[in-house]
Amino acid sequence: MIKLRKILVELLNTYSVEAFIKSNKKFPITDILNQIRAIQKITIVSNITPEDYPQTTDIETTKVKIKFVTRGDALIDIKKFEEDIMTSDLEKTDLRIPGVKMVSFKIKTLKRL
Repeated sequence: MIKLRKILVELLNTYSVEAFIKSNKKFPITDILNQIRAIQKITIVSNITPEDYPQTTDIETTKVKIKFVTRGDALIDIKKFEEDIMTSDLEKTDLRIPGVKMVSFKIKTLKRL
């Protein structure tokens, strides 16, 4: 059993990274986070926004922690996540998430779990 676990750990690397999402307040943040969870390789999206975080009247800023698995370079996957969330050309992909104005991954928070 130990060998199987070792093989799985070598093949699939689990990482976490923090990000800020700016979204239109007309779209519920829970719906946006659920759609981010649906992106390939992403396993968990947790809202870690402090209660007293300043907000504007029409834009909601949310701090999230995203956990994902990869077999390759985690930085390449993060760029792909950003592209999938922000793509506005629906002919190329249907992964655009309605309501998201901006996503900014904090690469300094990237860590292997």
